[in-house]
Amino acid sequence: MATFYNPTLDIPVYWLAQVLPARAVSFILSWVQGLNLVPLTGIAWLLLPVLTGRARALASVALALVCFAGAGQMGLLGTTFYDNVISLFVLGSAWLVMARADDIWGGAPKVAFPIVFIAGLLVGSAVGLKQPTLPYAVGLCFAFLAVAGGFWRRMFLSFFFGIGVIAGMALFSGHWMWHLWSTYQNPLFPYFNDFFKSPWGVPEAYRDDKFLPHGLWNNLIFPYTWLMDPKKVGEIIFTDLRVPVMVVVLMLTPFLTLAGRFVGKRDAAQQDVMVPFRPALYLLVAGALTYLAWLKLFAIYRYLIPLEMMAPLVMVAAIALWPLPRRAKGVVILALLALVTVTARPGTWARVPFADKFVEVSIPDLPNPDNTIIIQTGYAPTSFLAYGFPRNVPFLRIHSYFIHPDHGDILLNRAMHGRIDAHQGDIFWLVAHWEVWTADHILPHYGLAADMSDCGLVKSNLDEPMMLCRLRKVASVPTGG
Repeated sequence: MATFYNPTLDIPVYWLAQVLPARAVSFILSWVQGLNLVPLTGIAWLLLPVLTGRARALASVALALVCFAGAGQMGLLGTTFYDNVISLFVLGSAWLVMARADDIWGGAPKVAFPIVFIAGLLVGSAVGLKQPTLPYAVGLCFAFLAVAGGFWRRMFLSFFFGIGVIAGMALFSGHWMWHLWSTYQNPLFPYFNDFFKSPWGVPEAYRDDKFLPHGLWNNLIFPYTWLMDPKKVGEIIFTDLRVPVMVVVLMLTPFLTLAGRFVGKRDAAQQDVMVPFRPALYLLVAGALTYLAWLKLFAIYRYLIPLEMMAPLVMVAAIALWPLPRRAKGVVILALLALVTVTARPGTWARVPFADKFVEVSIPDLPNPDNTIIIQTGYAPTSFLAYGFPRNVPFLRIHSYFIHPDHGDILLNRAMHGRIDAHQGDIFWLVAHWEVWTADHILPHYGLAADMSDCGLVKSNLDEPMMLCRLRKVASVPTGG
């Protein structure tokens, strides 16, 4: 599947990995991810006007560190998932809107609309670079409809933000969408192929929906379901209360706010607002809408990392609007921030010791590299090993969780059949040792058989050795429809 993802985010790391040692590449990548502290500190500063001078600066930095130290974010430091890279665009957008709140909601349209367009451009850039960022575009765009202002003001703010989102997507993904459209007749290939019906794939959505909760009750308790079993939202074990606590705070806020209106005349102290109202309301509505969009589209925790970082800020913004005395609000905020900090337990993505280069691959000698093709089967992530082979050696992945002989006569299968049938040179099979079962279940569909007595090892610094076995042509078996 990842063969068809927009490669733009990977290019800088790839270039760095060609010229720098692995430690330097990882340091630069982690430094970029660490820049999230800048917009986090900026948003925290805007939410703490009750403090002044050095106290406000120190509190803003401390709050930003609480946001940054989430289990998901810390687990991704130095990795190439990029969820904590595109977060820079998301957090930057929210920071811009909140910092220019007076101009956006009270200024002239010729000032307000360009600002929200730029904010939308930032989020749209993130969506263009990585499509699962879409829930943040939804949340940050439609939050304008819930914040104070006349009907048309709200509509136009949301509209110009949306135009910015589209422009950002076109800027960073337009070239790739055109490539996919011109090559596969689907600009999002293979996703939504039930709509685009590209002949290169089956007419399915290709969505990874195995994590989605079903039913109202399961949706309501979902944040607490993954606390019990983190595998409900991903592949690793971790613990973090930021989002679950944020959800509780968001659910309580409208009820407490309404209750405060009834008692406000009797206790004016409880109406003490600690934060600028419009920026705070925008942040908590954007956070709520983003979470709901994520819940219905993905429910994969990695895609929630920007919101994990925003969650303590949303909590501060919401609790500051509660009808409580200022001291009580401060106690609740500090208690919840301490709770989510001390209970966080980052997961690990199978980190390995540093080698000299970011990716190192060694392969057996190929007797005829100018006339060789490599076949891949199974579900192990072995495609990165192509990096260690001569550039002129083509790779055909005839089976994975994306492609299968049973998909019938789709053009991908047909193209690979044609390449294999026409090839007169050497054919080798790259496979994990625990997936050699595909020799009997997949290779025969392409008229191939493995010579298990003629195998070498492909070694890398990122995984255990993989097998490279010679294949021979035999009569193919019928392919399913």
